[in-house]
Amino acid sequence: MGSNNNNVCPDSCCTGEEILCIGIPCPIDIVLLGVELQVELPCVRVTSPEDLTDVQVRELLGVLTGVLQGLGNLGGSATA
Repeated sequence: MGSNNNNVCPDSCCTGEEILCIGIPCPIDIVLLGVELQVELPCVRVTSPEDLTDVQVRELLGVLTGVLQGLGNLGGSATA
């Protein structure tokens, strides 16, 4: 894995109209158990074709909060 500082990343795919949008236009280098990996995740987008009710928005926020907390916990230290 080398540094590709000469490469320019494209603009994010997010428009601001999404319920949730995560744009990572450049690959991420990861080493997992000594194996070098390159993860490409250009865009994760959650949209709705119609307006959501207040109840739906609260339910969606609850789910997304749980998912984001779970992702944050992946970097936590393990205790024995």
